[in-house]
Amino acid sequence: MNIRRMALGATMAAVLMTAAACGNSDGDGDGDGGGGGDESYDIGIVQFSATDETAEKAINSYVDYADEQGWNTTKVDPQGSVDKAISAVNDFVQKGVDLIIVTVFPTDQITGGVRAATEAGIPIISFSGGSGEGVPLNADSGALVSTDVSKQLVDDMGGEGELLLLGYKSGLPCIGREEALNDALEGSDITVTRQEVAIPGQVESGTKFTQAWLAKNPEGSGNLAIWACFDDPALGAVSALRSADRNDVKVYGINGTPAAVTAVQSGAMRATAFIDVAGAGRELAERTPDVIEGGVDAEPEDIPIPTFVVTKESYDEFAKKYPDEVK
Repeated sequence: MNIRRMALGATMAAVLMTAAACGNSDGDGDGDGGGGGDESYDIGIVQFSATDETAEKAINSYVDYADEQGWNTTKVDPQGSVDKAISAVNDFVQKGVDLIIVTVFPTDQITGGVRAATEAGIPIISFSGGSGEGVPLNADSGALVSTDVSKQLVDDMGGEGELLLLGYKSGLPCIGREEALNDALEGSDITVTRQEVAIPGQVESGTKFTQAWLAKNPEGSGNLAIWACFDDPALGAVSALRSADRNDVKVYGINGTPAAVTAVQSGAMRATAFIDVAGAGRELAERTPDVIEGGVDAEPEDIPIPTFVVTKESYDEFAKKYPDEVK
């Protein structure tokens, strides 16, 4: 595998503003909730970015279950900023919540917040950031969800050609997914051009990088493909391909958002790896009472998220297995 890294011509500084949205939910609290019973909990939720459709879907599923149990939930959107995520965790610690949910941010990048929560005896549940000391439960959407779609790409390319890789090093899921791609590429003759997408602005990043890459890889220049560590940049790539009237490039994504699944069905994308984040969000919610009871010293556990590689050939099977995802 040959890796060629291209530097951005210019870097624009962006000021990230924190948007906090509070959603307090009161109910009768008599659900079975994995042992929650009549307990009422205060849950602090640190989003990754409100623009991240997949993470938001997991959070919404968690909150729906919390509403059923009569738990109180408060959400904060750090818009992809690690510093703001740490600040949000610290704020929840000061408020004395029973549990903190952190989405996507790698646990080892928010150690200041984790340390404060651990010292206060408040456990953290991570969605795709990894388990560890003070973080006894994590839903893993990293390397495992990327393995099959990455192998699909290598097979489709016949082990040779040019690949545009749209990655994101600040999110643990994307780090693991890219590692799985690199494993699949090992020993191939596929040359990789890697670009780092921005969040917010992930769709626009995909479009911009694809436009530049297409200019260097004209139609008829061999096997061409684009792999994105999540669907948004892949959809940006699809937009660039349409504008350039190019249909010789295969596009692969991960998460299985409705827009990506539709793009696969139409042939605009070759494949997306659907991950059942709604199911994962509910499972994390169901296990919340046990996590709170177990506390910060509980043995860390990572649970996998079910994955389905959606292609034009497998679409009917996917629609039958996950009918709510194709409505």
